Order: sequence, then C-alpha cells, then structure tokens
Amino acid sequence: MAGHAPAIAAHFGKASQSYESAARLQRHSGYAALKLLKPVPRNQLLDLGCGPAWLHPELASQCQTLLAADLSAGMLQQARQLGLASQYLQADAAALPLPARSLDAVFSNLMLQWCPRPAEVASELQRLLRPGGQAVITSLLHGTLAELRQAFLAAGLPVHVNAFLSADVLLSAMQQGAPAMQWQLRTESVQLPYPDVLALARELKSLGANYVLAADAESGRGLTGRRYWQQLQQAYPCPETANRAAPNGIVASYQLAYLVGVKA
Repeated sequence: MAGHAPAIAAHFGKASQSYESAARLQRHSGYAALKLLKPVPRNQLLDLGCGPAWLHPELASQCQTLLAADLSAGMLQQARQLGLASQYLQADAAALPLPARSLDAVFSNLMLQWCPRPAEVASELQRLLRPGGQAVITSLLHGTLAELRQAFLAAGLPVHVNAFLSADVLLSAMQQGAPAMQWQLRTESVQLPYPDVLALARELKSLGANYVLAADAESGRGLTGRRYWQQLQQAYPCPETANRAAPNGIVASYQLAYLVGVKA
C-alpha cells in the first residue's frame, strides 16, 4: 500500500467527520462479520482499519484488550473519542508495529479493498496471529458500483469507479500471502437505493470511498457542474420495474466478500 498510502490516508481523513452517518453498507457488512467471530475467550483483538470505531462496543465485549489501527490520523482521532481501545496505531495494514504471535483475532471491515497487495496484508496477519487465531475480513469485490460504471461509459465520461478484485483472485492472494492459514470466503450482493446519482456521489464522498486507485484515473478533476450530473443521471440504468427498493430513484449494487481465516 506504500505508494498510495499518503493519498488514501488524507482522503479518508477528510471523511472522518461524515463517515459514520453515511455508512449504511459498512454497518450492514460489519454486523454480518461480527457473527463470524468465534465465541471463544480471547485476550487481544485488533480492529484493522477501524475508521471512527462505531463497532468498538461490540468488539470490546469479545476480548480483554482491544487494539485499533488505521492509516488515517483523522479516523483515529474520531476513534479515540470513544476510548474503548487500549492502543490506537496509525499504520499500514501490511506493516503493523506489533510483535509476532501477539493477537488472538483480527477484525477488518471494508478496508482490504484499498490495499493494492492483499497478499502482503495476509502475510502480516499470519505473522501477528497466535496458533488458532482468527481473522474476519470484509472487502468489496469486482462488480461493485456496476451501474455507476455503466453510466460513466454510456455518457462518454472518464470512469471514476475502482476496479476491485474478483472473489477468486482475492482468495488466491490471501492463500498465497498466508499459507499457514485456512481461508474461507463467501459473497453477498447488496443493493442500496438513492434518490439520484448526485445523492450516491455525495454518500461515497462522505465515506471517503470516492478515492480511485487506478493510476490513470482523472481523480484530480472536481466532479462538479450541473451538466455533468445531468449526463450521468440520464445515462444511469433504471432499476427494474419490479424493484421496490428505489421506485422513483436509482439503485447501486455492492459486491461483498466475507473472509474468515484461521491460523493452524
């Protein structure tokens, strides 16, 4: 992540104040991932990519000591206000300042997709977990925001949508990076309704999720202007008539991965 780390940290830092109120998808995947944590006594649990720490009350109840790590200083500042973790670490997910075999579990909700080399993150998890330790991770997959991508293409505009990994490629990367861990992956497709494409863009910006990793993305150009949004709205695919999620608006699809790894 090193090459993108400063830009990603700054981008999500700007969203730290608005993240929690807009995090519909994060709440959905986070609470689903909590159910995948084994109900066993554990000493130390790390929330990797903790964001504003809105899941810390639940995570703190599942361990004696909760640790929190994030690349963004702004997110960590928000997390510290809750004060449920014993340490708040500003660090890259692939290079955490923690000793080997010091963790019983790692929880990470919708962070991994921002790591260009997930195998390196998996290797770090293998280093940090004790034998029998568990990692529960959610990530975005290929096909996320497919409707928005289609609208950009139909309107003849630069595509400001990340190209996430497929489930097979992501699982293979985790297995390569952490061969001493047994990995399982399941997927879920989630559709969220929005009044219009501008509302979708505003939510993505509030989450910091409008950051585009692709080196050739024109992310420096401000996505503003009435004509711009009119073009996107007109090109955006209409939801199926039978879809009641957005009877008068649009729908955005998100493809989720739920990864569970156990160290042998």
